[in-house]
Amino acid sequence: MDAKKFIFFLMLFLGGAAAAQELPDCVHPEASVFQFPGSREAQDRFYAKLDSLVATGRGNVNVWHVGGSHVQAAFFPNRIMNNLDSLTVRGDRGFLFPLKLAETNYDKTYRITATGEWVAPILTKASGERRPRYGVTGYGARTSSADASVSFRLNVDGSDRWNCQSLRVLGYGSSERAYPYIICLADTLRFDYEPETASYLFDLPAPTDTVHVEFHIPEGEEFTLTGLQPISWRPGVNYFASGVNGAALPSWLDRCVDLERDMQLVHPDLAILAVGINDSAVSAKDFKPEKFKDNYRRLMRMVLRTNPECAFIFVTNNDSYRYVRRGMSYNQNTEAVRKAMMELAKEFGAGVWDVYAIMGGAHSVEKWRDAGLAKADRLHFTDVGYELLGDLFTEALVADKEEHSK
Repeated sequence: MDAKKFIFFLMLFLGGAAAAQELPDCVHPEASVFQFPGSREAQDRFYAKLDSLVATGRGNVNVWHVGGSHVQAAFFPNRIMNNLDSLTVRGDRGFLFPLKLAETNYDKTYRITATGEWVAPILTKASGERRPRYGVTGYGARTSSADASVSFRLNVDGSDRWNCQSLRVLGYGSSERAYPYIICLADTLRFDYEPETASYLFDLPAPTDTVHVEFHIPEGEEFTLTGLQPISWRPGVNYFASGVNGAALPSWLDRCVDLERDMQLVHPDLAILAVGINDSAVSAKDFKPEKFKDNYRRLMRMVLRTNPECAFIFVTNNDSYRYVRRGMSYNQNTEAVRKAMMELAKEFGAGVWDVYAIMGGAHSVEKWRDAGLAKADRLHFTDVGYELLGDLFTEALVADKEEHSK
């Protein structure tokens, strides 16, 4: 079966956006492969752990997907997560955050609301001493309101797909007197404070998809929320997505001061590295490949300190335009980013998934826009485009695993 037909039938099985039609000619599925310019030992260990999970139904496999707006948009990582759920054993869906508090776009596959007055400076815009201690979510919101609360529901479609038996609240109070609490059947649930992760862990009386968290904040105090982690404690693939609009490598490395600490909660077996589109959004003379690689080395070594056996897959930049003062200008750095990622992949024994080649190379974004797969800004993808990329990534992973698993 040729590549286009394979993708077509995979998307039929997964209920993909292009299930009822052949792929447009602008899509090059033959380029949707994992390339390993160096060792692939770590990736094969990841596959072995995945096989063990499927065969025994025991343990967890953790995936961390980090990036900018392509990840925050949620369609791309959620598509991969849902595909993995269909092909393996479902685990947990990672971290939640009430992104409406930051007045930005948000994942609509779960519902989350808040009461009280909150201030949520954006990671890529915040400055000064009042910047939160950002961590793995890349977000933080602080409040001093006596009526502050956050509520979420995981299954907005009415299914029983997701549930949690525990909830971890990531954040910190201005003192020990400010803390989160949960009331269930008129009883206040106790939490275990974990100093090593600076988080509050609540055990719930029964599995649920809906939780309401309130905050005890005495006058003159405040609490800063940096994330919520619903935990089911069941075996499966846990998918953690960390995406912030406009985030570049320095955003994650220099502003997310608690990122390495929070990595303990992820302990990734596979890290999908999709940071680069914002690092490259400069003129060709201003993009410094060596600095870009040095920043990635810092990030990857941070992950490896958490799990020395973690595998890495780089996602290259898509063909794109970048914002300039008077409009949009073609991004000339895409090939330089791809070259840097290939060099890093050889150095670290990582894989590369080449979105640039899948699109068709230079100036292919116009064709993707005309096909309804990229937005008019020629930088971001449409919902259908993101879902297609998720399906292509899954197909590349499945094909690579089938070829190399023993």
